[in-house]
This record gives sequence, structure tokens and C-alpha cells, in this order.
Amino acid sequence: MKRKAHLFGIRHHGPGSAALLKGALDALDPACVLIEGSTEGDALIQHAALPGMKPPLAMLFYAADEAANAVFAPFAEFSPEWVAMQWALAHGRPVRFIDWPAAVSLALTKAAREERLAALERKAAELTENSDGEDPEEGASEAPTIRLDPLDLLAEAAGYGDGESFWNVLIEQHGSGQSPLEIFAAIEAAMTEARQHQADAGGMSDAEWLREKRREAFMRGHIRDALKQHDGEVAVVIGAWHVGGLRTETTVAEDRAIVKDLPRVKVEATWAPWSDGRLSYASGYGAGVISPGWYRHLWSLYSSDRHDGPEAFAAVWQARTAALLRQEGFDASTASAIEAARLALGLASMRGLSVPGLAEMRDASLSSLCHGDDIPLAMIERRLYIGSRIGEIDEAVPQMPLAKDFELWCRRTRLKPEETASEIKLDLRSEAGLLKSTFLHRLNLIGVHWGRLIDAEAGRGTYREIWSLAWSPDMSVGLAEAFVWGLTIEQAAAAATIDRGRNANGIAALSELVRGALVADLPEAASACIDLLQAAAVQNNDITDLMNAVAPLVRIVRYGTARKLPEPELRALITALSVEVNAGVRIGSRQLDDDAASQRIIAMRAYDEALGLFGDPALLAEWRRQLALLVDDEQAAAPVVGFSLRRLHDLSLWDEPRLSAAFSRQIVGESPTRAGAFIEAFISGSAEVLIQDQTLLFLIDEWLCGLDEEVFVESLPLFRRALTGFDAVGRKRIMERIAGGRKERSAAPDVIEDNPAFERALPLLKTILGMDAHDF
Repeated sequence: MKRKAHLFGIRHHGPGSAALLKGALDALDPACVLIEGSTEGDALIQHAALPGMKPPLAMLFYAADEAANAVFAPFAEFSPEWVAMQWALAHGRPVRFIDWPAAVSLALTKAAREERLAALERKAAELTENSDGEDPEEGASEAPTIRLDPLDLLAEAAGYGDGESFWNVLIEQHGSGQSPLEIFAAIEAAMTEARQHQADAGGMSDAEWLREKRREAFMRGHIRDALKQHDGEVAVVIGAWHVGGLRTETTVAEDRAIVKDLPRVKVEATWAPWSDGRLSYASGYGAGVISPGWYRHLWSLYSSDRHDGPEAFAAVWQARTAALLRQEGFDASTASAIEAARLALGLASMRGLSVPGLAEMRDASLSSLCHGDDIPLAMIERRLYIGSRIGEIDEAVPQMPLAKDFELWCRRTRLKPEETASEIKLDLRSEAGLLKSTFLHRLNLIGVHWGRLIDAEAGRGTYREIWSLAWSPDMSVGLAEAFVWGLTIEQAAAAATIDRGRNANGIAALSELVRGALVADLPEAASACIDLLQAAAVQNNDITDLMNAVAPLVRIVRYGTARKLPEPELRALITALSVEVNAGVRIGSRQLDDDAASQRIIAMRAYDEALGLFGDPALLAEWRRQLALLVDDEQAAAPVVGFSLRRLHDLSLWDEPRLSAAFSRQIVGESPTRAGAFIEAFISGSAEVLIQDQTLLFLIDEWLCGLDEEVFVESLPLFRRALTGFDAVGRKRIMERIAGGRKERSAAPDVIEDNPAFERALPLLKTILGMDAHDF
């Protein structure tokens, strides 16, 4: 009689399946255990029994030449595959994976992605050639295939509303007293029938069936090999869906033919921490479960040696619910938790369940602990039902160097990856704060955005930074991708920054890279980017780009004393860039379209502020001279002229008669469009400034009052647009201020008493405000 392997059809991450599987393995005592999974994971199985391996964990398989092409194989402590590995390692039995190699699946994924891109390009070309703009394939698409869930079919036959509920009652919350082997035999019969029904109903496309058949061909090959190598029983742990496929009688030649000539890529495999959130179905994980937190609680019932029974099981869950509610400030007493546990048990009895399920537990919590209010339960839902656990890897497990260095940095900085978003405030004057900041900045440079700066002033390199931290297991792929840049976080960040600098478009991007390298304490990368920036500035004629490059560099020099900076080189670079800006801003401000003029104004405002902070009197004087020349340049773009005149007024460099004359020149005889653009830039800013600045306000008022009716009507929409930046209160106060009329200044100046303390502090105040001596 032909020997057959024992096929144990499980549900991925099902605690009931895991408990049944453990019982089945104990009863069968197989000589060999085979598990559905990529064969490259065989080398990683031995680490599963190490004491430092704390699920949830995942095997990460990624293409050696393209780390972004990756796939995870997650495991929780209640996953049947994890339990199978633990059982085999504890009993000294051979254990290996039998699914198709990740080398094949990743190669096919890459090919499919490239084919989709090529198809999109072909379609775009066809649409371009089709002059009437109609889609040549419109109306020719086939009706989409409706995917039928075999569990839903079984659930319908058994009188359940959906497959999830059916499986949970039958398997995950089992208590029928049947032997595990009998239950798995029943699963095999039911799932084989459901699979056949799906095939007859056309519930899967030809491509999907081909994929499944290829995977099962690989599995059958490994099962045949195991039956030849081992005289004892062979246990095969697979998804219940595959049981019927593996029982299909095929020849070796047929299985080899269907997998012949499949593409492959070189694959690297390692362990990576996973999380409860990524185990959940809500994360988009196809094999996810609705509530990892609940399934962990179920597993505690099945795996405990105490056998406390459903009463303790319900009490622990409701006590946890009450504790979380109290943490959120809600009144949840111990007596209410006891009542909730009793209610859950009563609901389970009424519904024919041996232990309360998630629905019974939730209904009981809602009634007894939340008094029917959904809001308190919703506030703890993620922590209670999903969970917030992130796995840990034993120190003895070989990892890729970047992942190992990442863990060392986490220990040094005492930062622990957590999926729940949290905020940390860093004082860069302390060694601990500066170390954490450096670490997070370096991670951002290699594309691992664990931390995000959320404080407005943090980007200026002050002594204070506020970060928002939220870890995702997908960031492990980012670490794998960054491996091409170096063996450590520091090496990778430096190399990635330099490479990005060599490929940067525009010197503003290079300036940001210089800033990023400096705050990440990468002096060599910063020096390399400074050299690239200097070379690019020589060839760059875009004044806006040059202005945008100055501001971040000045902020670093001005505020970056918490870090070691190449200050002489930075100052020389800022000076060189500023000289180029000052020399070319007038000619470069001619013939600008609306978008270019808008970008120029933003850049001029930032550049003007930066020069004030930089503190070079010669550069500042030349910049202000250029502003005056721009006001008198008839070819300069109107918004640039408006900003320039306004800035000269704000700095009190021009008196009222000169300001009024320049204002009139830009308005009188000009088209409403140009005049409106000038006005919009001239009055931009805070309404409060306009209210307090009598000269500015009544200059505009006199202009409006002097317009004839036709010009006024043409100018009104443009003027209204200029005022849209002011809120309703600001506009109302402006009207009240105009109605009050111009107030004459007193002829006699106010007498200011001498204040020696103020006189001593005045030089420092001027330096802080970035003002010259003649500004007072």
C-alpha cells in the first residue's frame, strides 16, 4: 500500500489550529515535519528555539540586487507554523519548508510589475496616437472574476453568516472533545469539497489557478522526498486550502513540467521583528486576523498547563479591559469587570459555545463596563483587540549588518521600536539628546523614517527638537535596501547622502543635503556636498534656486552650535552664493511669469531673513542696494518690485516722500493687472502691521481714493485678492483705522529717560535682531 503523508490543514495565525496541531503532533509523533513556507527559510528554523526569540517575528526574504523586492513570512506565538517548528526542534525531528522558493516568487513578482508598467506605457502611447481621445480598448474588457471564499461556502451550508465566524466556532474556539487527528480529517474532507466547488464555479482566474498549481507541485516534490528519506510518519503543516491540491494524484514528470524554466533571483533571508498591528487583517495583510490581541488571549487558554477553565479565561479578559478603560480615565470597577465576565459566560452558554468568543466578550464589556456607550470601548480598541507588541530577536541570530547596527543604536539611545505613535523631546545640549537626534536624522537619510520632526523650530538646529516616532516592520526592508550603502547606519547614511548629492537637481536640494548631513553628524558627507554645491552654483543661473540654497545653510551656521560644524567652509559658501544672488537678482527678475514671480517672492523673503541672521554688513548693504535698484527697474516683475519697496519701507531705509513717489510710479499709468500684482506683493503680511503702520495704510488709501470710476472697477478684483490673506477681524479693523483718519505726530519728541542697563544691552539686542547700528 502506498504511503501517504499526514496533511494538517490549518489556518495561518489561528490559535485553535495551533492547539489542535500540537495535539496531533503529540499523537502522531512524526519522524519529519514539513511546513508551508519558502525553502530559503530552512537555514533560519534553528533560531526559533533560542530564548531571545519573542514573536511576533517574520522571516524576511529579499532580492539581493533589489532589496525593495521583498516578502515577509510572519509568525505569532499562536501561529501553527511556529508551533510546528517549536515542536520539531524540541523533539529533535527534521523540519523544513516545502513551498516554492522565494527566489521564484520574487522573480515572478518583478516580472509582473515590469509587465504592468510596460502595458501602461503601451496604453498611454495608444491614447496619444488616437486623436479623438477615445480608449481603443473601451468596452472590450472582460467581466471581473468573482473570488469565492471556500469558508463562506462551508459556513452557508452549516448555517453561519460568514466563513470567519464558522471557522472560529469550529476550530479556533473548539471544545468538542474529538481527537485532533479526527478534526484534521474532517477539515481535509470539507476543504477538499469546498475547493472543488470553487473550481466548478469559476471562482479563480486562470492565472491564480496556475500559481496555486505551481506552488503545490513544489510541495508534492518535497513530500515525496521526505517519504523516501524517512521510514516513520511525515507530518505536513499547510493552509487548509491546499489540502485538496496536495491530495491530487500527479506524476513526478507532470509536477516538474509545470515548474520548469521558472525565473529565479538571488535571495537573502533573515529574521525581522514583526508587530501585532501588521498581523491584523486591517493592515492589508492577506492572511491577517481580525484581532491578534484576542487570539493571543485564546492561545494563553490553550497553551496553559493550569487548565483554569472558561471562568478564569473570561475574568482575565474583562480585567484587562477594565484596566485599559481606567487608564483612559473611565470608571471601570472590579465589580463591573466580574459582572462582565459572568455576562460573557452566560452569552456563550446561550449561543452553544464552550468558551466565550470575541463577540460575547465585547458585548459583555459594552454592557457592564461601558454602560452601552461605544466611545470608551473604541478608545481602547487598538490596544485591546489588535495589541501593540513588537517582536524581539535573540542576540545570537546572525543578522544583516545594518539591522545589527540598528539594534546597537537602539540600545545606546534607549529608543524602543513601537508601533503606537509617541513623541519625544530632545535637548541637544545633553549627550543623550544629541545622540538620539543624530540617530534619527541618519535613519531619515537612508529612507527609514522612524522619526519625524514635528516642532516648527526643530528644523533650525536649535537646542530643542520634538520628534514623532512610529515604527513599522516594513522599515526592515528599508534597512535591507540601505545595505548597498554601507555596513553601519553611519556609513550608509553618508554614502547615500553623497550619492543623492551627485544626482541632485538644483542647488536648493544640495543645500538641504548639506543641512541633513550636518545635523546627522556626517562631516565628510557634508564636505562632499558642500563641494558639489559650490560647483553647481558656478553653473547655476537660477536666482530663485540660489536664494533657496542660502536660507538652510544660514540657519545651520546661526543656530547649529549644538553640533560640530565646518563653520569656515559654510561661511565661505554662504558668502559666495550671496554674492551671486546680489549680482544677478535685478537682471534675473525681469520677464518672470506669475508662477516664477510667486516662487521668487517666497525665496526673496527667506533670503532677506537669512542675510539679516548671517550678519555680514557688506552683503546686507549690497542686498538692500539691489532692492532699491529693483524698485526703479521698469522691466522688473511687478510682484518683485512690490516686495522690494515694502521691504525698504519696513527697514525705514526710505522716508515717506520717497516711498510715496516710488509707489505712485508703479501705479499711475500702469495696467490694472500690473498694478494689482504690485499692490498684492506690497501689502502682503499681517493685517496688524498695516493697521499700525500709518504711512503704509494711508498711502494705499490715498491711491484708492484717487482712482476714477473705470480704473477703480478694473482694479477692485485685484485689490480684493490682495486682501484675501487678512481675516475678517483684520479687515474690519483696517476699515475702522481708515475711518479714524490720519493722526498727526506730535511735534515735540517724547522724552526718553536715560537707562544705563538698556544702553549696555543694546549692542547684544542689535546682534540678536540682526540689525546694524544705523537701524536705530
